[in-house]
Amino acid sequence: MIRITLFISLLWLGGMPGKTLADESRPNVLMIVVDDLNDWVGCLDGHPQAMTPNIDRLAKAGVLFGNAHCQGPICGPSRASIFSGFYPHTTGVYQQPASNLLESDKKFFKGQLLPEYFSGNGYETFGVGKVTHGYRPETAFDHYGGKFDGSGPKPAKGARFNYFLPDVPYTGTQTDWGPFPDRDEAMPDYRSAAWASKVLNQEHDRPFFLAVGFNRPHVPWYVPEKWFAPFPLDKIVLPSIVNDDLDDVPKIGVEIHELPKYPSLEFLQANDNEQFKKCVQAYLACNYFVDHQVGKVLGALERSEYAENTLVILFSDHGYHLGEKARVSKHSLWEESTRVPFVILPPGNSELRKKVAGRSSLKPVELIDLYPTLTDMCGLPPKASNEGRSLVPLMEDPLMEWRFSALTTYARKSHSLRTERYRYIRYENGAEELYDHQFDPEEWENIAGDPEQAELIFRFRLELPPRNAKYHAATKKKPINKWFQEHLKANGVE
Repeated sequence: MIRITLFISLLWLGGMPGKTLADESRPNVLMIVVDDLNDWVGCLDGHPQAMTPNIDRLAKAGVLFGNAHCQGPICGPSRASIFSGFYPHTTGVYQQPASNLLESDKKFFKGQLLPEYFSGNGYETFGVGKVTHGYRPETAFDHYGGKFDGSGPKPAKGARFNYFLPDVPYTGTQTDWGPFPDRDEAMPDYRSAAWASKVLNQEHDRPFFLAVGFNRPHVPWYVPEKWFAPFPLDKIVLPSIVNDDLDDVPKIGVEIHELPKYPSLEFLQANDNEQFKKCVQAYLACNYFVDHQVGKVLGALERSEYAENTLVILFSDHGYHLGEKARVSKHSLWEESTRVPFVILPPGNSELRKKVAGRSSLKPVELIDLYPTLTDMCGLPPKASNEGRSLVPLMEDPLMEWRFSALTTYARKSHSLRTERYRYIRYENGAEELYDHQFDPEEWENIAGDPEQAELIFRFRLELPPRNAKYHAATKKKPINKWFQEHLKANGVE
């Protein structure tokens, strides 16, 4: 903890003395990708018991985007958009891609991913853990350290602690929670942090791009018991929910979001919220654990020769519901699924760092903005096909005029738009939802039917994509619910 504080303090003062890179105008890049992390981090105030000291310090030293949103509320579409620089409605990657089939697409993916672009412009690229999805990391990076047991480790013979999968004919989930294994060294994220630390301690004769992908808090929510200790069950604060939250949601909005294989609100609330408390406890524990791994990587950067000239980015690929909207999952167009932590820390020796340290912005930004932002900050030629926007101007002036809304897509022709104040949802059949976050931050009241909102809704409709590409050939054919089974078939995916 002391080392991380020293690291941030030294960067604040302009960086640490160390090796001068061959090209000082090109900063190194340290990208930290956290899987399934919602706003339950201290700097976003998503949960009063969240313990994420390392992420919070990074946010305090850099720029925190408090209204950042993913382009797809599940791993595959989100990462496809982030690393290609294209929206889902452009590529057709609306659902999880099968295997590594995106590699066969030369138009949007093959050779065009963010690390490949950096590699082609003089950077040496490194990756470890879960970074890409549907595209082999061995292909995307010059050097790849491995995934180290993916989302494991897991109890032997498929044993589970708290949640047992129902026997329904839809795609499954690894959802379960409990203290496991008995030591940190068995966790893939521990090993990813160690591998990344070694890379940061190596001698580099040209700028490097290092992407570190952490699995937790992706399910199953297993971490060693010591990470549960700060969150006693009898002290757990449950999220604010209402049991009739879906009553004013359009029929298609209920059906598209159904998750037969995932824990139900009824299951969570039984026996005086017994499993609800355990579920929340485990998610908090996983966040605390992964924050510690983030801290180890930042500590390695501090001790390296590259702290002064390294740009740090941290984000999550999408959010997660913990009981809100009667669900425990991502897979939605509502706030808990789309909003993500997003922090940029410019290099300590840069003029930008001196201007923006400690700033925050509530303008609607998108993860697709990462690609053009990084090429901008690293002095690389802009990639003309990028559909996002560089965040550098917004970092310099958090109050500047910016885009109207951030876009998230879940299934073809179903979209969500988020402004500073409102969330608007429009489904493929024209059904709509509208929430006013000034008075309803939990999105409990759908006011789309209010005649006084007609002008605003018209404005939102103008923001919707005018064209929605057909489903990508790489789309997995296994549906998550009945609605998707029929929708995929109607769209030629079967």
